Amino acid sequence: MGSTDVVAWWGAVIATLVLLWDVVKWLNSGASLKSRIVLNTHYDDGEVIKREKTEHGETITYESYCHIEVVNTGSLPTTVMGIRATHSKNKSGMQMSVTQQVFTEHFGKNLPHVLGPGEVWSCRLPMDRYSNLFEHGTPEVRLSVSTKSKPLVIRASKSANKALQPTAEAAAEL
Repeated sequence: MGSTDVVAWWGAVIATLVLLWDVVKWLNSGASLKSRIVLNTHYDDGEVIKREKTEHGETITYESYCHIEVVNTGSLPTTVMGIRATHSKNKSGMQMSVTQQVFTEHFGKNLPHVLGPGEVWSCRLPMDRYSNLFEHGTPEVRLSVSTKSKPLVIRASKSANKALQPTAEAAAEL
């Protein structure tokens, strides 16, 4: 084997490694979404539940919401097409859901919305709607995006959902 054969083999190995690296980069390119859900959030522009006059001024109680946030951490944009909330299937096989009209989008980013790399899209759902779903199973928020064939499923942590369960004493009072 001469020096030209060694150089040819060396070039073939390096070219193959570069090709494999390009395939890995291509497979990892595109939109990558990270999601977050926060329960019992209040907003200054939320619905006012109660106003009270106290000796120290006025106290305002706002409605509680479920905050949903999605960040595109990928290199390409995607389009958020729709959102709905439902719950995991229960023994009865019946499934309730909340449609897109109940959600309030933030910052004027109405659906459908193109979510560029590094961009955040968020919305809120009234907690009473979330609690109604919780009565029938574990609530799930399903976000339809153009780059995925199945919706992105967002669930609150088990500890957050557990905090929503009424205590035995509170349930006895009902």
